[in-house]
Amino acid sequence: MATSIKLSADETKNRFGVSIAIENFPSEITAVEAKNVQTVLSYMEIAYSPTDNKGTESVKHLCAPNDTFEAVSTFPKAHSAEGYADEHAKVMSALSDLRIVRFDIVSPKGNFVSLRYTARGSHNGGPHNGIPATGNSAEWTAAGNFVIDEETGKIKHWWKDWDKMRMWKQLGWVKPQDAEFL
Repeated sequence: MATSIKLSADETKNRFGVSIAIENFPSEITAVEAKNVQTVLSYMEIAYSPTDNKGTESVKHLCAPNDTFEAVSTFPKAHSAEGYADEHAKVMSALSDLRIVRFDIVSPKGNFVSLRYTARGSHNGGPHNGIPATGNSAEWTAAGNFVIDEETGKIKHWWKDWDKMRMWKQLGWVKPQDAEFL
């Protein structure tokens, strides 16, 4: 039975080219799984970079032809991984210091890569949906399940779940009347 290991930001950089710590990672993976992890982490690093995410063109080299993306409750206009980069760039224009703090878990199995991560940012940029900068900071989690195309080694499909309400409440973007968020 494989055990879980922790990778520091430096260890992740040396192994996968991305400087973000991984809290839980399998101690044993195949060479193909390692390449799939590198593809996903590279995509995430670009998509969450206020300077590197310029939308579709920033991530196109990591996406298979006709890739798909599903996150209806969080990014309803995005239907591909490239489209997500476009929509996420809009969020980052409001959260100019947005970053992934750590990967809580990265779990590859064959051509699947699942991850959960913690992100942080402050509304110190432009307006978000007409709300001027609040100066508030937030920390939240999100998860992604990726399918990597076996022929190209690129992202074929991605499902995303995001604790959007927690983020929005901390940033002052929504004040739910019928729910309590601790």
